[in-house]
Amino acid sequence: MIMWLLISAVSILALGSLPLIEMKRKINAIERHLASSASAEETWSATPTITILSVHYAHPSFKKIDELLSTKHKAFQDVIVFLDAPPFIVQLKLRAWSSCFSVRHTAEYRHSKWLMVLNGTTTVSQWDGYSLHRYTEAQMFIERKMTLFNHDEEDDLCTNQ
Repeated sequence: MIMWLLISAVSILALGSLPLIEMKRKINAIERHLASSASAEETWSATPTITILSVHYAHPSFKKIDELLSTKHKAFQDVIVFLDAPPFIVQLKLRAWSSCFSVRHTAEYRHSKWLMVLNGTTTVSQWDGYSLHRYTEAQMFIERKMTLFNHDEEDDLCTNQ
């Protein structure tokens, strides 16, 4: 008796979750389409992987993100930053974040399809030409990117010797 109740409950839950799974699949397909069409409009569309960083200057992690991007680290050469800030801050960050592929003022690019994908929050999205990967902790992602880049350089040095 209890076994039948458990089987029935699991079946109902499984059938109830099917529409949610289908909806998630459709959302992912729409995001992929948006990212693909936004990438096609850019000059870097041939690049294998691009990182799009959306930053709001009032976000609590902005100061740390600013410090990291100001290091002019080679790991940021594939990063496009959409900065939501007053124009004078954007002008300062254009110079400070020169190692990034591009720094863009969100207000000037309000018709960009990337802004639809990014959703106006401080997030990171990575586009590899087929799938879009989202990261909500931008600061941690940037730190990890720097660390991984340094390990790749060390591996290259070891193989070249």
